[in-house]
Amino acid sequence: MTEKDKTQDLISESIKKIVKEKGLTLAELASRMNAKGSTLHQAIYGNPTLEMLGRIATALGVSIKALFEDTGCELYGLIQYKDLTYKIDSVESLKRLLSDIENKV
Repeated sequence: MTEKDKTQDLISESIKKIVKEKGLTLAELASRMNAKGSTLHQAIYGNPTLEMLGRIATALGVSIKALFEDTGCELYGLIQYKDLTYKIDSVESLKRLLSDIENKV
């Protein structure tokens, strides 16, 4: 599984968990966002932009960071590169991302 896949899975699971904790359905979340259910589905199961993550977080009443697992690590961040969003939680994950980008150029 690639770093991108892991990040997508993490985002998807986090959103679904928060939705459940808030007692909402995905349809209700989409309504709160003034978005179509298909748009939300694509964001949850695809590769959401930071803008879309912001809309989801706002509709859920949480921070964008809450959509990601708290790793308690010293290095933590989101990097958007060519419309893809990656979670960085260690020097190793940053090195892997940079290597992947360099290999694609």
